[in-house]
Amino acid sequence: MYTLLTQTRRGIEFISRQLALAGGVIMILLALMTVVSIIGRALFGITVEGDYELVEMGLAISIFLFLTECQLRKGHVIVDFFTLNLAKRKIYFLDAMGNLFFTIIAATLTWQMYLGGLDYHEYLEQSMILELQVWIAYIPAVFCLALLTLCCFIDTLLGFREYLRS
Repeated sequence: MYTLLTQTRRGIEFISRQLALAGGVIMILLALMTVVSIIGRALFGITVEGDYELVEMGLAISIFLFLTECQLRKGHVIVDFFTLNLAKRKIYFLDAMGNLFFTIIAATLTWQMYLGGLDYHEYLEQSMILELQVWIAYIPAVFCLALLTLCCFIDTLLGFREYLRS
């Protein structure tokens, strides 16, 4: 069981690294597009059509692409002021419980984003200027949240294992 969990986590690490790199590329491209739009507006009176919509949708997708990598690197905010002097065993337990709560939250977010994407698809919601289908942005968001949920669940199991072994 432990080997399966660690192998699955390694697979998630590879996927999340690729997703985070894609998120970084998207952000760089959005920054370049914004610069072009600003310079075009200032010097030539023309702009990139729908730049606000593209930045809004692109940044939303990028944020979701970074979530699993942040979880794997333990990059989320942790207030450890109260746990500095606790025994390792108690810290392992608190970490495992935190991962359990985060698993529940990530699963709830995944489900709600899925339902939201279905609503946007059903009502054919689109952006105002470019008329982009809004539901399309929900596809990578739901995938990334599902991956985050799996990662949190594995971290929960590994955390409780560490707690029981200490």
